[in-house]
Amino acid sequence: MVAHDYDTILVPTDGSEGALLAAEHAIGLAERYDAAVHVLAVVDVDDVALATPTDTGLGDLKSTLRTQAQADIDEVVSMARAEGHETEEAIVPDTEETILVGVPHRSIVEYVEDEGVDLVVMGTHGRRGIQRVLVGSVAERVVRTSPAPVVTVRPTDEDGGA
Repeated sequence: MVAHDYDTILVPTDGSEGALLAAEHAIGLAERYDAAVHVLAVVDVDDVALATPTDTGLGDLKSTLRTQAQADIDEVVSMARAEGHETEEAIVPDTEETILVGVPHRSIVEYVEDEGVDLVVMGTHGRRGIQRVLVGSVAERVVRTSPAPVVTVRPTDEDGGA
């Protein structure tokens, strides 16, 4: 059996239920391996380009998307730090937060390469509805191109997923 030593675990998040399930899994692994958790949200350039209403400025939309991305990150970091729980000790005291603007799967893989991430833990189902059917999921693309191992977490029927 090969022993793995995970020092850095990346949790990409879009705030979806699938991403939060993956975050729970990643936090458990980080606790077990005493690893740092990096939480990454990618503001999709397609969202910026395609969803800009005519009465909304580009700067306002980018600000709104960044605010949502930060809220998504904050939720995962709160889970890792066990905020709101009886214990005052963080489950994973070493967390890093990053927001990038780009193509999600490319941005995730570039982050893995740049930061020397040892393991990626991500949900199989995010917010992306019909686009997933047309162009494939972010998780599928990360699995195929990441230099680090990728653990995918699929929601169960009880979680409201597949």
